[in-house]
Amino acid sequence: MFNKLFVLFFCLLFSGNIYSQITNQEVVAKIKTEAISELIKIDVTATNNTDLIKSLRYVSYVYKKNPRTNNVSRNEQSGRFVLQATEKKILASTTVNNVTKDKVTVVLLIYDSDNQLVAKDRLVVINNNEEQIKKTVLNSPELAEDGYAGFRGIITEDTKTKPGRDFFIEFSSAYRLNQINGKEIVKIKEKFSFGRNTIMEVIIGNTIVHRFFVNPKRDFILEQTKIAIKNVLRYFVTLEKNKSLIRQY
Repeated sequence: MFNKLFVLFFCLLFSGNIYSQITNQEVVAKIKTEAISELIKIDVTATNNTDLIKSLRYVSYVYKKNPRTNNVSRNEQSGRFVLQATEKKILASTTVNNVTKDKVTVVLLIYDSDNQLVAKDRLVVINNNEEQIKKTVLNSPELAEDGYAGFRGIITEDTKTKPGRDFFIEFSSAYRLNQINGKEIVKIKEKFSFGRNTIMEVIIGNTIVHRFFVNPKRDFILEQTKIAIKNVLRYFVTLEKNKSLIRQY
């Protein structure tokens, strides 16, 4: 039993080192704020630290948590952009009222053309009750004691067609209804295949938990959503079991 646990520990440790992502080096994500009367303006920015042109994609989230009910609402902005060599660019701007009692947190994720995370940032803008400095550049989620890096339940979209977008909408809705709230980002990615076909992939970390050829029929999309949700749940349950096993060891 000891030998099995020993092997499992080092396999997980080794695989974590392989897939750990280095961020905020060639491209740097930055969230900046400016007080304007009773409003706070929030700019999410990206800087290219290289002499190469970068084709990128960003996803920005604004979370508002009610301190009384603990309900969390989320607004999302996303888009593709190009950074010239050594260029700095404002990707999106928004404003929030600074007299709110809600805790307002902003998260910025930037991906390269291969959909790999290359830069990230997080900022508690209003009502920071966390026991840390106000500005935090996130490290890998595994570095936190419980695997939680300050945000949960994020789903990113990279779809090409309307049926692909329909699947993303159905999956996101089912994900919330099932209250999965995973600690790792779930990526919905659609890729072109032969002819006019596309393949949909549901990815967590570096693991494809579900893959299928896209079909525009609603019944098909709903069925694939059910399968994908089951596989996502199975992934997170297995992840927690493995972490519990390592902690016991």
